[in-house]
Amino acid sequence: MNFITLLLNIFDPLKIVRNYILKPAITIIVAMLESYRNKTRQSVQTTKNAMLRVTLFTFLIFILIWASIFMYAYFYYSYMPAVSHVKDVHMNYRRCEYHNCEIYPEAEVILTKNQQLLMVGQPYKVYLHIDMPESPKNHDLGMFTVCARMTDQSNKHGIDSCRLAMLHYKSPLLKQITTWMLSPLFVFGYREEIQHISVELFTNFEDDQNYPITKVKVQIKSKDVQFYSVRLQIAAHFTGLRYFMFNWPVLSAVVGISTNLFFILIICMLSWYHWDDNEWLDEVRERYKRITQRSEELLATAVAPVVGNLVKSDLNAISPLLDENSQTSESVTKEKDIESITDDDNISIIEELGSTKSDDDDYFLDDHGGKITTN
Repeated sequence: MNFITLLLNIFDPLKIVRNYILKPAITIIVAMLESYRNKTRQSVQTTKNAMLRVTLFTFLIFILIWASIFMYAYFYYSYMPAVSHVKDVHMNYRRCEYHNCEIYPEAEVILTKNQQLLMVGQPYKVYLHIDMPESPKNHDLGMFTVCARMTDQSNKHGIDSCRLAMLHYKSPLLKQITTWMLSPLFVFGYREEIQHISVELFTNFEDDQNYPITKVKVQIKSKDVQFYSVRLQIAAHFTGLRYFMFNWPVLSAVVGISTNLFFILIICMLSWYHWDDNEWLDEVRERYKRITQRSEELLATAVAPVVGNLVKSDLNAISPLLDENSQTSESVTKEKDIESITDDDNISIIEELGSTKSDDDDYFLDDHGGKITTN
């Protein structure tokens, strides 16, 4: 540092270069660096603020989207009923209670114990699926009747239905061709000579909220019918919005979530606008003050007559007592006055007696009535 100062003194003894060249240049460079540093700080702070705003905005949008999804899912599971209920039916021949009675295979299916299984207001279709072999006996049987009765827990309220059914007809030639073509599958057990018969017992059944259906009694009115298994199916028949939501679930989900998000954004924007503008808060405060003042005035005007009446009634009730107290106080004061008067008289008499006694102590009378002092 001393060497540099020495060189400057040698080459610039009058300080012209230092005062007019170096100092202005250094000042300009320092100012430029300071402005650049300030701009850098401002840009960094602006970038931080922008990143913070973007993060908050992204988080808010994420919450709103998930809220919309949750609202749609809640609406879907509360509005859409179960599509189908399938129960196995274990058929059996009941005992004959009297002579020459008809014995048919029947069964009672318990849908639920106490709670309501079906949605109120939703139409349902009730099917009975019967797996029947293509046996000669079933072909010779022809038409047969299938009946069902749906009742509540108490068996007092219910609905009945009966439908006809039969095997699908096949000509002998078609049977032979089908048997020859599918014989390998029949041999190895991959196929069976069986037909699936579906009988629609109820078309548009709607459950009653007061008397919900809890069990179904099924009966096939044929003694010679042959079957492998029987199943009861209760399928919901969708119409309107439920039909759209069931058949196009993705499209309905997109529309529902977008609608929820749109309304949530509108509510958030209106809330932000109201909270950002504080004038409405001042108006609310003024209205609250006016309401409280008005209520106090009304309360005062309403309470004043009641208080006056109460005070009057209390005074009327207390006045006899006050009169008695005043009379007793007057009598007491009179007695006190009398006592004070008697006390004063006694005091005067005592004083007189004392004075006479003092005089007697100072002199006595002689035989002629003259006073003779003792001292």
